[in-house]
Amino acid sequence: MPKISIITPLYNGSKMLSDTVESVLSQDYKDWELIFFDDGSNDGTQELAKKIADENKDRVFYFEHKGNANFGTAYTRNRAVEKSCGEIISFIDQDDIWHTNKLSYQMGIFDSMKDCSMIWGPSLIWYKDRSFKQPVGYRGEGLSSRVYSPPEFVRIFLSSFRGTPLPSATLVRRKHFDEVGGYEESIKGSEDIVLWVKLADRFSIFYDDEILLKYRKHQDSTLRLATQSGKMDEWNLVFYKWVIDFLKNKPGNKDLIEEMEFMYYKCLKKMASGEGYFGSRKDLIKGLRSYPELEKKYFKDYLLDLILPFNIASKVSAKLRFDLFKSK
Repeated sequence: MPKISIITPLYNGSKMLSDTVESVLSQDYKDWELIFFDDGSNDGTQELAKKIADENKDRVFYFEHKGNANFGTAYTRNRAVEKSCGEIISFIDQDDIWHTNKLSYQMGIFDSMKDCSMIWGPSLIWYKDRSFKQPVGYRGEGLSSRVYSPPEFVRIFLSSFRGTPLPSATLVRRKHFDEVGGYEESIKGSEDIVLWVKLADRFSIFYDDEILLKYRKHQDSTLRLATQSGKMDEWNLVFYKWVIDFLKNKPGNKDLIEEMEFMYYKCLKKMASGEGYFGSRKDLIKGLRSYPELEKKYFKDYLLDLILPFNIASKVSAKLRFDLFKSK
């Protein structure tokens, strides 16, 4: 039985998958299996992944949804984990590149930190013509390499979504993954953040500042396409609502809840803004009424949005919110 199960969900990734797989095959740590699970590709990804699996029958395995269905990344990752057998779960997305020592370096730390549910580090954000180190930390402040006890990372992860762990830069213990229920399948686009928050709420996490991943940013990525189509805004509403409900059951998170509620309201405004004056206000109040608690809290903000352009109302609201509009 392999020590590590590497999980790669696939969706129309034929252009870059070979580079990703080569970075896995080149690892100096060899005790692993690689699980491909296709999520309804139609660009030749399935054929390429099957070929790779056939060439590496003892350690690379291919699966796909019945009927070539598309269920989303969270659902597909959970199904892939169910097909795996390693004690440690590692994720690598179809367009990322691991440094040769990624697994050996992290396992060297992880083996000595038996109580930690997860280890992660920053990534090299890699565009075609430039790259930079992923910013991590709380409110712009960096993190030191050490164990973080629960729930320290909950606040850190929710303070800067760009500074959260990228799946390809992590290792997670299967027993802890299972204990928190894996990925939330109702969440799209931010499903990884939700998993990290669930783990951070209950278990210790080790952060190490070593860069071991090249995270490729490109025009065909799922998140970029979702952002361009407007789908990401719909997904964000579900994500913000999940975080708000999660935090309500935890003490000492009033400020974080308020931030998430404000982000939810801003997202509603963004989604409504393309509908002209009357259409946008109608869509905004409709969105608020689907969340009665938020409608009551932000009704005065909505009144500002009725009489002012959205961009000006947002500036006025941000300035006055905590003094005039916010309930004590």
